Amino acid sequence: MRVLVVGAGVGGLAIASGLLGSGHDVQVYEHAEALRTTGAGITVWSNGTAALRELGVDIEPHGRPLRSLRSLTDSGRLLWEADLDEVTERLGSPTVQIPRRKLIAEMAAVLPSERLHFGRRCVSVTEHSDHVVVEFADGSTATGDLLIGADGQRSVVRHQVLGGEPAKPTGWASWQGLTRSDLPVAYGNQTLNIAGRNAHCGLIPTGDGLLHWWFDMPWQEGDRVHTVAELREHFRGWPAPVEGLLASVTDDDLGFFPHIRHKVPQVWGGARSTLLGDAVHAMPPAVAQAANQTLEDAWLLTQYLGHVDGAPADLLRAYERERRPRALKVSRTALFTSAQRKTPIQRLAVFPKWLATHSQVVSLRSGSNVLRALTPPRPGMSMA
Repeated sequence: MRVLVVGAGVGGLAIASGLLGSGHDVQVYEHAEALRTTGAGITVWSNGTAALRELGVDIEPHGRPLRSLRSLTDSGRLLWEADLDEVTERLGSPTVQIPRRKLIAEMAAVLPSERLHFGRRCVSVTEHSDHVVVEFADGSTATGDLLIGADGQRSVVRHQVLGGEPAKPTGWASWQGLTRSDLPVAYGNQTLNIAGRNAHCGLIPTGDGLLHWWFDMPWQEGDRVHTVAELREHFRGWPAPVEGLLASVTDDDLGFFPHIRHKVPQVWGGARSTLLGDAVHAMPPAVAQAANQTLEDAWLLTQYLGHVDGAPADLLRAYERERRPRALKVSRTALFTSAQRKTPIQRLAVFPKWLATHSQVVSLRSGSNVLRALTPPRPGMSMA
């Protein structure tokens, strides 16, 4: 089939790689003039690295393997630590931290350049019984058998084929960056999360001396967007290396991202279209799964379209029925975890290492289609 993909981010590049490998004629259309390489780091968990491997992309040589996930209170008290090496062993795929720009570059590198079309902003979608037509802002059009909307949280494709409400803010926001650092945490293999009474922060080594850092606080439309100087005041007295990090960065390093969440619909497209990633289930970053769930979508959709033995609409709806419960579960977990940050419980719960590790394994499997297909659970492991 001739498949049109709108969006050349993580989801668009992933589905293009998978469907080209299945023999389809895939064309990707991106509104920007080149690959978008903004953003900080991305934590690609075991489900994400498994999906990428199945789609023909290996990021392990290009990122930083994460071996531990450690959570503290803002007073420095240990809450829990998960052994990510054991998670890797049990799920068959590692956790890798990688700059978003490098992830995009590696995913694009496996695609023939003639498959990527830049400066093509989608403005209209028209579905017919046997084809679909996309119109772009420059007046050009593209015709295909199927359309996949991978154009992010403000998806034009979603608006065209589904309508409905846009993603809603959750009441939190991130101030984050990716900078070169002399701090020891930047050269290790441990993610550090710190939970305060009404704020959270994290530091994640990202390879080559780069450190991905984020500060989450409540935020509503109309609130001020904090500067680094204000973050220094908010996080004064937090455990090392928070103050050292904030002393080393400037406002030029600072990115601001309000958290949002889509209501995940029952049906994701029309007779000749479907959606994936943030176009259909944008979620807050509380469980760091947005990009991973996008890769899950691309992997599963590739499985359904790998054997064209049914009507396109039947294949698309089957993909959506199988993916939706897992994506919805993760989206709800992310929203609950985000809301829980305003309560003391997250700062009081202390878990032994074995339980924190097991919880990571169960959580990743429960929201994953690819891990459940590739790694049968051990005896006694929850199938939730």
